[in-house]
Amino acid sequence: MRWMPNSIQRRLLVTASVVLLVFLGVTGWVLDQTFSRSVIKGAQQQLQLIVYALMGSASEKDRKLQFSDNLAEPRLAQPDSGLYAFVSDGQGEVLWRSRSAFLTEVASDGGASSVSSGFVFSELQQQSQPPRFSLSHAVTWEGLANERVIFTAVADQASYRRAIEDFRQSLGIGLGSVALVFILVQALALRWGLTPLLRMQREVAELERGKRERLSDGYPIELKNLAVNLQRFVTHEQSQRRRYSQALDNLAHSLKTPLSVISNALTESQPSAPLLQEQVQRMQDVVANQLNRATLAAPLALGSRIPAQATLERLVAALRIAYPQTEIATRLQAAGYLRGDSSDLLEIFGNVLENACKFSRSWVGVSAETITLQRVMVRVIIEDDGPGIAVDQRAAVLKRGQRADSQTPGQGIGLSVAAELVALYQGELVIDDRESGGARICITLPGAIADDHESMG
Repeated sequence: MRWMPNSIQRRLLVTASVVLLVFLGVTGWVLDQTFSRSVIKGAQQQLQLIVYALMGSASEKDRKLQFSDNLAEPRLAQPDSGLYAFVSDGQGEVLWRSRSAFLTEVASDGGASSVSSGFVFSELQQQSQPPRFSLSHAVTWEGLANERVIFTAVADQASYRRAIEDFRQSLGIGLGSVALVFILVQALALRWGLTPLLRMQREVAELERGKRERLSDGYPIELKNLAVNLQRFVTHEQSQRRRYSQALDNLAHSLKTPLSVISNALTESQPSAPLLQEQVQRMQDVVANQLNRATLAAPLALGSRIPAQATLERLVAALRIAYPQTEIATRLQAAGYLRGDSSDLLEIFGNVLENACKFSRSWVGVSAETITLQRVMVRVIIEDDGPGIAVDQRAAVLKRGQRADSQTPGQGIGLSVAAELVALYQGELVIDDRESGGARICITLPGAIADDHESMG
């Protein structure tokens, strides 16, 4: 399949890729936010441990706080280590600061004097200073000149932000790689899934170029009906061309004799008017008959649903008037629906029923039922108590009518027209003997079952 803007493969791939990218984008954003909050929460917990360590190393002497030099966190003793600590009173005066803060410009308060109670975590964004995290905790220390004491731990955000950026980079590479792999696998899956469509496209192109006569079998369920209808189009077109060719051949052959008669008659001094009129009428019949044969065709798609019972009852009602001496018995309650054109169906059953009435002694039977073979079909059986059709004449009866000058007395051309239409509908017409004497004609045509709401109604 060519990569064209209007191709199904491109539409599916673009749609699925957009959905995949949106999904991965939302997933990446959620993971990024979750990891960022986790890192910041970790920084808060680390600063909280520093505050606890400061509180544990503090002691009161002469109404003042003193701190041990052996702090649990060695970075507090390293200048510019990125981790700093302060202790201040309620007025914001610094009572103690870590060695790491002596040579580094770090805000000693950062709003800590406003801390009422509990832990207060904040982000410090000050000019000329890198962004930092700050955690303050205010306590009341009895015995001091100023009993309100605020412990503050500060950490540079650089290491935490670097961890977040590294995670984002790894996440972007990972999700991008996953998206690329999924899109490639998706393209291959679409290519494999659309293989039947590609095969149908190729075979239709070969049909157009005349390299094949029919579509191959084995299409999946979703394309099976489409393939059947396409094949019906192809078969119809081929049948139509063949029918036109045969009609022209038959017409040329059938007109030879009357033209010769007319030509010979015109050479006489006094041509016979009745003879000429007879030959002209014969030629008109030949032309009309061959035109009828050439245009005889079933519908391209069997989409119409015709009630079989109503169609047959309509014909039976007309034939009961035309043949009042003939008893026509019916059994049509389970007839179901026929698929096709109503005029074609009337032509099929009308010809067969009329022949049955014409050649019966006094009785004709009509029954119909819906059956399921490889698909839903309607089987109509028409019987009579006449002389029947000899076995050696059945094939000839069904083929009669292909030659316009073949006028054999007997069943006439009705069965041949019905047989041609049944064949075009991909059905079956079988002539047999009735058990108690007479002819039995079984016609099987494509059908359909009633919808649930119709059957319930």
